[in-house]
Amino acid sequence: MTRLFIALAFFLSIGLTAKSHAMTLERVGKDLFATGTTVDQDFLQFKEAFAQGGIERLILVNGPGGDLWTGMQVARMVYDAKITTVASGYCMSACSLIFMAGQARTFGTGSLPRVTMVGIHGAHDRDTKRVDPSFMPQMYALYKQQMGDKFDAQVINQALYDIKEASGFLKIRELQRNQEKDRTPWFCSTGQTPFEQCQQLTGKDAFSLGVVTQTETVPLQLPASMKAQLGFFGQSLGAPIVDLHDRTDTLIEGFCKGQLLCKTIGLRTFNNYLGANHNKAMAIGWGKTGYGVRWGVDDPGQAILRALYNCNHAKNNPKLCRLVSVNEHEVLPLYDEASAQATTLLSQLQVPAPAHIQAEREEPGARTPSKLRWGQGLTGMTPKALEGIQRWDTATLVQALQQPARPMVIDAASFGPVIPGALSFINSGLAFEDDKLEQPYAERFAQMLRAAVPDQNKPVVFYCSHSESWLSVNAAMRARQLGYTQVIWYRGGFTAWTQAGLPTVGRVPVAVLY
Repeated sequence: MTRLFIALAFFLSIGLTAKSHAMTLERVGKDLFATGTTVDQDFLQFKEAFAQGGIERLILVNGPGGDLWTGMQVARMVYDAKITTVASGYCMSACSLIFMAGQARTFGTGSLPRVTMVGIHGAHDRDTKRVDPSFMPQMYALYKQQMGDKFDAQVINQALYDIKEASGFLKIRELQRNQEKDRTPWFCSTGQTPFEQCQQLTGKDAFSLGVVTQTETVPLQLPASMKAQLGFFGQSLGAPIVDLHDRTDTLIEGFCKGQLLCKTIGLRTFNNYLGANHNKAMAIGWGKTGYGVRWGVDDPGQAILRALYNCNHAKNNPKLCRLVSVNEHEVLPLYDEASAQATTLLSQLQVPAPAHIQAEREEPGARTPSKLRWGQGLTGMTPKALEGIQRWDTATLVQALQQPARPMVIDAASFGPVIPGALSFINSGLAFEDDKLEQPYAERFAQMLRAAVPDQNKPVVFYCSHSESWLSVNAAMRARQLGYTQVIWYRGGFTAWTQAGLPTVGRVPVAVLY
């Protein structure tokens, strides 16, 4: 086995440069906990940890994989130390190599049963994502040696050689806490292969394949830094939902509203979503039928943005949307909470002090622009005025929001809290020199603005993070070009609002434009 690892370490060091942050390692007694993406710096981290001696278990917590050379080097250390490895949550790609090097191997608590799994696939370049079969024989040899007499050559060959791109996987779930139907491993050649088209390895499971050496799941107390603490645009999410399976019919009826075709396709998509890998999100239409999903990406933030984008810009059905869930967390209630908070806070707004108003109105500015600003020029001194567009200060906006007929307020930033009642349009203030990008973007902007403000005579206010952001300038100018007659630019933006001591609510985006 040692010879095998030496050969692998030399052979797999070619062209596999990682870009992510190093794993987080934390020792508790005789347990070493590790979480995060495997990168080249981790070799020294693990070397130092093992040099201290006394480690009996390596507990891998939500490892998405990463650098193959490092994964094999760490696997060699694990094998030589003759320790137990435990998978808590998902352990994919390079993480599975480290896990399989354990003398004894088991699943542990810490995440929901359905997302506690080992994921095996073939080698690929981290930058191009292209599969590289030349690396497979050494990986195959590792799995064969560690799985022993339970090794299934057909299954491992499929996992290594039959993937079509980097997100194809053989996924093998935990046993003890899952129902029998959820213990069956499955192979998807790509990350976007519908679940029903993936091959189910009926009659096999993690123990019969030799992935784990015991069927029992061991109880764990994860370090506080490794417990699931998923955030949602700056808001901390609570405990994961127990299981979305029990609410399938209710959710599908909610976003299909009785349409038979939508329900048929929606059920298939929903089941694919439930069976999908980590880092996934789902969005549904707000007041309209339709949905958007995304899974198997590098981080939950990407899944959130892509799911919302897919929902917003579905062919022949553009619409505002709301997110339902991200990974195993439900986020739809955050929208109702933000709306209720906004109603209360808007009724209590106070006009800022005169000194604040005066300073805001006297802030210097550039000359009026004749066109949208694109590229690297989206920050810097903004104009004092925009042609055909009203410029408001904080006092004027507060007074308008106290009226029964409030203006529509659109936040063009992408992070942090928002002004109560504002709609969050992510990436809504961009512009492009390349017409191939500009034209479709302009159409998406028009569709989302019409969905939010169908009446072109209704006042609509655009703002961003501060007075030096051109995102709100671009958005306001686009609205004016589309024929909206009462376009307003709140130049001071979020910074001016909070400096005036005014309240905010958590961001709950309804549109992504790019």
